[in-house]
Amino acid sequence: MNLKRSLLVVLIAGLGLLSLAFGPVLAEDKPLIAFSQCTMNHPWRVTLTNDMKFWAEKMGVDFIWADGNNDAANQLADCEDLIAKKPDVLVLSPLQAKALAPVADIATKAGIPLIVIDRYIDAEPGTGMYLTFIGEDQVEEGRMAGRILVKKLHEKFGEYKGNIIELQGTIGAGPTIDRHKGFVEIMDRYPNIKIIATQSADYIREPAMKLTEDWLQRFPKGEIDAVYTHNDEMALGALAAIEAAGRDEIRGFIASIDGQVQALEAVLNGDFLVSVQNPPYFGESSVKSALQYLEGYHLPTVQWVPFKIFHAETPKARKMTEEYYNYLVANDLYY
Repeated sequence: MNLKRSLLVVLIAGLGLLSLAFGPVLAEDKPLIAFSQCTMNHPWRVTLTNDMKFWAEKMGVDFIWADGNNDAANQLADCEDLIAKKPDVLVLSPLQAKALAPVADIATKAGIPLIVIDRYIDAEPGTGMYLTFIGEDQVEEGRMAGRILVKKLHEKFGEYKGNIIELQGTIGAGPTIDRHKGFVEIMDRYPNIKIIATQSADYIREPAMKLTEDWLQRFPKGEIDAVYTHNDEMALGALAAIEAAGRDEIRGFIASIDGQVQALEAVLNGDFLVSVQNPPYFGESSVKSALQYLEGYHLPTVQWVPFKIFHAETPKARKMTEEYYNYLVANDLYY
C-alpha cells in the first residue's frame, strides 16, 4: 500500500470513528421549540397552550413556554428571553399586531426561525427568519356572522333594518381588527342596519356582561335588536345581562365567534343565533411546520386553518351543530 492510499484509509477510518462518536449524540438531541403565549386569562388560550404541550410531547421535541399575562411589553420581553435560550424555533401567539412586530426583527438578528399563529403581527411572513403565519381567516369569520345576522333581521322585520351592539376583543389584536372589519363590510351594504354602540370587552366574559348591562339601560326595549361579539366568552356575558334584564326580545339574535361548547348549547337552545368556529388547536400544525423547516422543507408563507359555522337555521345546520356539540361533550372538550 503506498503512502497516499494509507493516508486515505486512515482518513476514512477516522471519519467512521467520528461518525460513531457524534452520530448517536446528534440523533438523541431533541429540537427545542419555544412558545410565547399572549395570555392565559381565557379558556381558549389555556386550550391552545395545552394543545401545544400535547403535540410537542407527541412529536418528541423539547418545549418551553412563557405567559405574556395580557401585556404586550411583557410578552415582547418574554420573546427576547426565549430567543436568548437559543431554541430551534420560536412560536408566537401575539397579543397585539403592532406591539409584537419587533419580534420578527429580533428573531432574524438572532437567527431563530419564527412561526406566528392565530393572531398576526405587522410583519411580512416569508421575510428574514419569519417563516410562516398559521391562522384562520378572521375577516371571513366576521363576514359569516354578519351574513347570518342580516338574514335573521330580515326575517324578523320583513326588511333589512335593525340596531346592533358590538362587543369587540382586545384593542390592537389582529382578530379584533379583522372580525370588526369583516362584520362591518357586510353591515355597510344595508343602510338601515346600524351598529349603535361598539366597545372592547377584551374577549372576557365579566367585562362584556357589565358593558351589556350599561347598554341595556342606555337603550330601552325596542332600541337593540341584535348583538355581535368577537368571541363566545363575551357573548355568554352579554346573554347573562340580557337574561337578568328580562330583555328576551334580543335572545336568538346573538352572533358570535369561537365555537365553544357553551355557545353551541346556546345555539341549540335558541339563545344564540350563530357561533362561527375559531378552533384553538394549533399544536399539530405549529410543531409539524417547525420540524418540516428543520428537515429542510420550504413552508408556505401563510397557512389557513378551515372553520365551521354553527347555527340551527336549517335542519342540516342544526344536525351538524348537534353532532359537534355531542362530540365536545362526549370528549370533555371546551372547543
